[in-house]
Amino acid sequence: MTEMRTRGAILRTPRRQRGVTLVELMVGLTLGLVVTASMLLLFANASAHGQDVARAGMQIENGRYVSELLREDVRLAGFYGETSVVSALYSQPDPCSIAPGGWGGTPLTLPTAVQGYTPADALACLANRKPGTDALAVRRVGITAINPATILAGNTQYYVQYSFCGLDVATPRLIFSNDRAALTLRNRACTGVNVARPYVSRIYYVADCNVCAGAGDGVPTLKRVDLVGTQLTTTALAEGIDALRVEYGFDVDGDGSPDTYRTTLGALGPTAAWSNVVSLKVHFVTRSLDKAIGKNLATAQEFDLGGTDVIATAADGYTRRAYSSAIRLINPSSAREAQ
Repeated sequence: MTEMRTRGAILRTPRRQRGVTLVELMVGLTLGLVVTASMLLLFANASAHGQDVARAGMQIENGRYVSELLREDVRLAGFYGETSVVSALYSQPDPCSIAPGGWGGTPLTLPTAVQGYTPADALACLANRKPGTDALAVRRVGITAINPATILAGNTQYYVQYSFCGLDVATPRLIFSNDRAALTLRNRACTGVNVARPYVSRIYYVADCNVCAGAGDGVPTLKRVDLVGTQLTTTALAEGIDALRVEYGFDVDGDGSPDTYRTTLGALGPTAAWSNVVSLKVHFVTRSLDKAIGKNLATAQEFDLGGTDVIATAADGYTRRAYSSAIRLINPSSAREAQ
């Protein structure tokens, strides 16, 4: 009996616990550090890849936006509403002027649909224009016609009005004015004033900054200068547009199709007049808004922008993509096809 109690006491006595050795502890810590470092590296790579995807997506989106923006506007260039362009002459007014001219007269004179400016051509109204980039002036009238009676007094917007009334022959068949009282030309029935359309004059260019106050933010940006009333207003359209170059398709034989492409006017013949441009090839380069890091650091690149130029970029950490778009000027080319 005493022996059984002794054995029970022995069974109930807890065993002494043993800890890990120093070697085991070091091995465990090393394995933990290896696993932690692997997880951190995995997360870092995933984050960098995500940034690359977001950067590329933004560049592609900006490129598509600029392509569509220019395409929609340039396709409308030279739209002068009801105005008959048959036998019209064309002028090249200063796109920076707040008192635009080039309208009316006998024979009828209209401003050219587009007018190009190379990097060597200076325009005073293009603030912070980036060197080595083109500028493009686009002219037309608004697609929505309005009744001159609805124009508010004191309005400074310029309008174009054309006459369909045969009794208006003795007066100018076209009026270009920002004075509501001057828009008196009549409709086909000669019973009331004809509609008028607002004049649209704008310049596309690349600035070397988006926010340009002080030293500027250094973000190249596509901007547009619009004639609004008697003021020029500059609007930022898309950040990260690093270059803009344009080729102009000249119609030499008068059939409405481009026969040769140039970056500026020729010395003689049809290529010496902007009124003979019927299409454009627009080339531009987009740049990421932030720099790539680590192994994703952007390298030096070269972009062949059609017949305009080859642009070389440094390994400055920014990624870039080139885009090209062929755009037909529907109104000038269609008028020639109909002749």
